[in-house]
Amino acid sequence: MSFWRRWFVGDAEDERAPDQKRTSQVKPPSPRPEAARHEAKLPAGEEAKTRAQRLARLRRTGREGGYSVTQALTLLRDHEGRAEQTAMLMAAIEGLSHPDHLLDPLRVACATLLDERGQRRRALGLVEPVRSIPGMMLAAELYASEGKLSRAVSMLERVLARDIDTPGARERHERYRRQLGGTAARAVLHDDQVTVVAPSMGQGTPFRLLREIARGGAATVYLGEDELLGRRLAYKVYHRREQQEQLEREARVSVRLRGPGVIRVFDANPDEGWIAMEWAIGGSLRDRLVEGRVAELSPIRGWIGELVSALTRVHDEGLVHGDLKPANVLFCNADRPVLTDFGACHHTGGAQLVGTPGYMSPERLDGATVDPRDDVYGFGRILEDILGAREDAGLDDDDDAQAIAELTLRCLAPAEARPPSAHALTELLGTPPASDAPAD
Repeated sequence: MSFWRRWFVGDAEDERAPDQKRTSQVKPPSPRPEAARHEAKLPAGEEAKTRAQRLARLRRTGREGGYSVTQALTLLRDHEGRAEQTAMLMAAIEGLSHPDHLLDPLRVACATLLDERGQRRRALGLVEPVRSIPGMMLAAELYASEGKLSRAVSMLERVLARDIDTPGARERHERYRRQLGGTAARAVLHDDQVTVVAPSMGQGTPFRLLREIARGGAATVYLGEDELLGRRLAYKVYHRREQQEQLEREARVSVRLRGPGVIRVFDANPDEGWIAMEWAIGGSLRDRLVEGRVAELSPIRGWIGELVSALTRVHDEGLVHGDLKPANVLFCNADRPVLTDFGACHHTGGAQLVGTPGYMSPERLDGATVDPRDDVYGFGRILEDILGAREDAGLDDDDDAQAIAELTLRCLAPAEARPPSAHALTELLGTPPASDAPAD
């Protein structure tokens, strides 16, 4: 189905009541807005003036004095196959220089027209900033057609993170991964094995385990209590005893980076496979997004600075976190985030394929060595998840969200155009790094 058919007909058909009889006949669209009606034959001078006014309004689509997105789409559709469409297309593209996600449908339409005219690279550049699912699907197809399979896979993983049932997304994702070879298939952190202890088993620890609070690919986390000191904590147990090296790395790096924005480690026993950390009473960022509590995250710039500060210390140590995602951002209170799970942390330049689908950079999927830009990409994906949740919740874009949207685009750009490290993120945010003093 063409873009125009999906936009003007497909949505209406999908919204029919289940008991309505479907027919092979498509009901003609209702009369279009003023922008779509062809003017009566005018004198040459008047016709040229009208055409110029139309192009000027297309350049301002979505802004004062311009067409609405629907009107602009209607104009492009109604002039399909006519010479005027080229001038309209160029005018519409001129108006897409500012990153307003409300213009995403127009970006997709213009990119589709460019692709049909053989201007594939220009189409890709136009659709790369799009956050909508149709836009990301088109970008994935364009990347694949250019032979950039790792970027296509990464884009599809972003789609699946938003809606796993997106038609065609899983099929394309699997196909492109197979074409990439074994690299992308190995670059996954996923393990469904059971944990090595149960809550009723103390394993000789000084903690009483109360309940399970999270389970991931590498470990299970329990809410525990240190009865001697009278404090609650998070008790993390790795699934397999042979993960001792990963546990030791997580504990050592957390202590080495001790300070604002990094989870505090109280104790660890690599031989027994557990690590005890501070209890983040505010839960994870993933919890807030899944539960629709995105309003609690506003203003976004009010709390991500501390997270960037922590990531800056990671990069200053010559390390890369390697598994940035909403589940690894915890809140010790309403606006105090901490970064956790340093088990996948590696030195810059090393080989590391472990990560989480949807949050790994295209370069990592393609087998490149570890680089701080991998974390910048993961940070951008976190921001994109927040912005997507805001849209789903019907929250209007304010100055804060618009600034974060621009930062997100920078973080998700191709590696050569992406900020090189968390230091650059600090500069882009315009906030000084947090103190390196230990957190309270």
